[in-house]
Amino acid sequence: MESKYSTSKSVNVYCPTVESTTEICLQYITNSERLLLEVPFEQYEDIVEAIRKRDNATKDLTQMIKKGAFTYAQIKHMTLARNIHGLIMDEQGRINFINDAISISAVTAFAQSKWNGAARKVAIENGIYTGIAVLGETFAEEVISLQLNNHDDITADFDLNPDISSALKTGGAKMASKKMAASITKKAMISSAATKKGIMLLNANVVTGALVTGMMSAVDIARTVKGKMSSQQLFKNVAKTAASVAGGIAGTLLGSGIGLSIPNVSTAIISIIGGVIGLIIGSSLASRITKRVLDLFIRDDALQMLDIFNNRLSTLAEEYLLNEEELEQALHDFEVLHNMPKTLIEMYSSEDQQQFADELIHRELTRIIKLRMYLHVPTNEEIYEVLYPLSL
Repeated sequence: MESKYSTSKSVNVYCPTVESTTEICLQYITNSERLLLEVPFEQYEDIVEAIRKRDNATKDLTQMIKKGAFTYAQIKHMTLARNIHGLIMDEQGRINFINDAISISAVTAFAQSKWNGAARKVAIENGIYTGIAVLGETFAEEVISLQLNNHDDITADFDLNPDISSALKTGGAKMASKKMAASITKKAMISSAATKKGIMLLNANVVTGALVTGMMSAVDIARTVKGKMSSQQLFKNVAKTAASVAGGIAGTLLGSGIGLSIPNVSTAIISIIGGVIGLIIGSSLASRITKRVLDLFIRDDALQMLDIFNNRLSTLAEEYLLNEEELEQALHDFEVLHNMPKTLIEMYSSEDQQQFADELIHRELTRIIKLRMYLHVPTNEEIYEVLYPLSL
């Protein structure tokens, strides 16, 4: 049904690559409608530059293209976990929300707040502040406009302040919604809730996942990971492992010599017998060469693998928007469910060590975020109820 009161609109454009997002944005820009296009956080600058080259800078792109508060990868992981109603991804990788008027950044901020233990109203507030930070007045205007469209007698159904009532009488619902949105946005900038979050609203460049209550910063994540996934924690028994490996190597060589003294046995059998005997003898000689093997192979290579693993885990924990509890769970699971010293040795032997780490981490973090509660996002009425007091 066509809207009775025309207002600005917003559209979420979240595609896997800058090129695909840019193409979708250009399709909207050629349309005569007034639109704000929300794009992934990390793609914004490249998209603006690409469109400026294609469109010959005829429009103020910063007023049309808006930087989302989250990256494409962050939204993708949440979409694939399937615990937010209405958040879907098509075969080309474009992420959509069934109610496209609601900012994906706002939906994500709401969801993260809920998963971090916030009450529903507080979570809605976080979503609203994020939506306003990304889209400005348009975010509030869309919500208000939809409410006005659903009421025939606005003056009877809404308790409006004198300025808004005056705007309604002189300019109709369209002007009233714009007036309310402007008032709400201004108050949101200086509200105590926003001040406590320590952010500058209406500047999408400073809006990140850190806005959401309970979200860990990249520095906090890295510090936690390296504190728990340390060489001291993971390699408590590495000396014993080194002794066994060192003894086995030395013993095999020594045992082969012993085996050669056995008469009337084939060379192949001699090698096998010698190796087995050598492993046994090697165990008693291991303590003499453990340090050298540890220093030259096990310790250096394992710690190198641990550094790679920790760095990738820190990056992917932020990509999956893990909160502190979820990160602690992941670290616990890696320690308990996986034999990390053995895993790091396997990682060292792999052709692509980073890919090895990524595949293991992705599996674990995907399992963890699928345990999050299933959420129905706020209705327009719920959002309006939180927005309305800011218009008074």
